[in-house]
Amino acid sequence: MRPLVLVLSALLTACGGEALVVLAPVPGDGAVPVEADAAGRQPDAGVLAPGPDAGQDGEDAGGQADSGLAEDAGGESDAGVEADAGLEPDAGLEADAGFIEDAGEPDAGLDPCPAGRTCVDAFPFTDYRDTAQSSLSAFDSYACRPNTNEGGPEIVFQVEVPADGFLSAAVYEEPGVDVDVHLLGSLDPSDCLDRGNLHARADVTAGTWFVVVDTYVASGVPQSGAFRLDIGFVEPSRGPCEMQVGEMPRVGDGGDHLPMPATGPVVLEAHLVTQEEPRPYPMTPTEELADHYELSQSRTGFVMHRGEEWAPLEGGDHYGCGIGSPSLFPVLDEAWYVNMYWTSAARPARSTRMIIRKPGTSRAVVVSAGFETGPGNLQKIGGTPEETFFYLGGDPLWTFGIAVDQSLPLGPRVCE
Repeated sequence: MRPLVLVLSALLTACGGEALVVLAPVPGDGAVPVEADAAGRQPDAGVLAPGPDAGQDGEDAGGQADSGLAEDAGGESDAGVEADAGLEPDAGLEADAGFIEDAGEPDAGLDPCPAGRTCVDAFPFTDYRDTAQSSLSAFDSYACRPNTNEGGPEIVFQVEVPADGFLSAAVYEEPGVDVDVHLLGSLDPSDCLDRGNLHARADVTAGTWFVVVDTYVASGVPQSGAFRLDIGFVEPSRGPCEMQVGEMPRVGDGGDHLPMPATGPVVLEAHLVTQEEPRPYPMTPTEELADHYELSQSRTGFVMHRGEEWAPLEGGDHYGCGIGSPSLFPVLDEAWYVNMYWTSAARPARSTRMIIRKPGTSRAVVVSAGFETGPGNLQKIGGTPEETFFYLGGDPLWTFGIAVDQSLPLGPRVCE
């Protein structure tokens, strides 16, 4: 048996300063793996997908709620997701019970690119289309949400996925347009994996899948028109998810430090300015935010309908200010950052790898610590931005720990 001591360097104050930090040890025998679920990934009862609800259809006023989830026509956020102090969760937070974590086998035996379809085999993919210009209107509803009228024209994308991984699609509508995005295992609306007014996602195997952008019908009138569609595919890293054993001193804990790894509720955090975003830095919660979304998607390849704002002014000189200069914050680390309410002496060094794992499953995200501190509520074990929420799904009751292997790549991971 031996104690674990981790000595790290970090910044002392918001936007400047440095100090030496220590993860306080507790007696133990070193790294202890968090066991992978022998049964593999388990489907969730529902998924929280952060992002504003840009639709006009009554069926998606708060996203969509399927299969046992209470429908939220008023767009209320899930009570299980809290924002950091001063940051409210987006009112359009979707609850998607249609998200399938294991979609099974894809359709097979198809022509390379049949007429009437747009074929996609490189990611991230972006296309600008208009359902008002489409002559195809074969699907009126989908099994993911059978009571929603999708009787307007649709556009079909045939997607070739090179390996097992995470397929997602996001739609951005022009004003007055209401189209929805659907992921299908075949060209059959009963074979619906997930759908949404903003985005959809599913775990898939290598092969052929379909993205269908269909037009919602309101009061008998198709809400067709122009939109942008992004399609992304990410192949998660695979391997051990061992976490270091110790305890984390937190601000105001009175010496009652948090044992690590720790499992508990997680806060939805805002975005931070990175080293690839030059001055002048944003002076409002949304200034330059659209550019940040595009930059993050291009660097990570991770597609979702991002909707969270910049972190609020909390002692810094601009919105989206983390700890230290933005010049020290890589874009990839910002997309997958994590914070805790660690003391300045216990805060990990920048880019320290941590793991956030969905308990009882093999689903995890490798995240980057040391760039931000919070949330101030000690009932929450930490916070992370919307990308982690979108990938992990379900209630944000997750396990945090510092990775034993500090060479792990950031982003989605399958624990083995």
